[in-house]
Amino acid sequence: MEHVWRWDEWQGLQLGEVWKELYWFSKGLKPMGEMTVSEMCCLAKRPWTPVGIYIFMDRGSVAYVGKTHGRSFQERMLSHLDHRTPIPGSPHLAQFVQSLVKREHITAAEAVCRLLSMKMVWMPIPISDEGSAFHKTLIAAVERRLLWHGCLDPRLNSERVKHNDYFTLKGNRYQLSPETILGDTSSIIVPEVIIASIGA
Repeated sequence: MEHVWRWDEWQGLQLGEVWKELYWFSKGLKPMGEMTVSEMCCLAKRPWTPVGIYIFMDRGSVAYVGKTHGRSFQERMLSHLDHRTPIPGSPHLAQFVQSLVKREHITAAEAVCRLLSMKMVWMPIPISDEGSAFHKTLIAAVERRLLWHGCLDPRLNSERVKHNDYFTLKGNRYQLSPETILGDTSSIIVPEVIIASIGA
């Protein structure tokens, strides 16, 4: 489980500190293509929750940050390893590969090989008593904090989401600063679901 950066190791970091800590954490990791099935599935058993944030490191820099809350980490990683051309209108999860193709002018097969040479860090986010909607919102908030240009600023994620000093989730605005705590849960707001009773 060397590639698993545990919640208690990073949740209290300020955004301005995350890059340095991530760099040292990832230094001795093996490339994704050298991982065993057991390593890939290490969070699939209790008490772990195999969902949260994943980070691809490429030659000492952050290449890509993503999140998963519906699929497990191992399922999400394998979905990235698809070199087929997306079919318009159908679901296609290999966005990272397509970003490599477009930005680095390589084939999709070459992009998959490149991805397999990268190091991968998983940041599981444990489920709390706050419920599923809170958990999904927290995962999304941590991802947006990491994407920020003042935090990791991964080079292959969308430029649009990285350069604002705030982000919006489900209508709620969250400010970003170097002092923002990466795993802060106190500011997470989950909209109440209003259930209209029929015939009322």
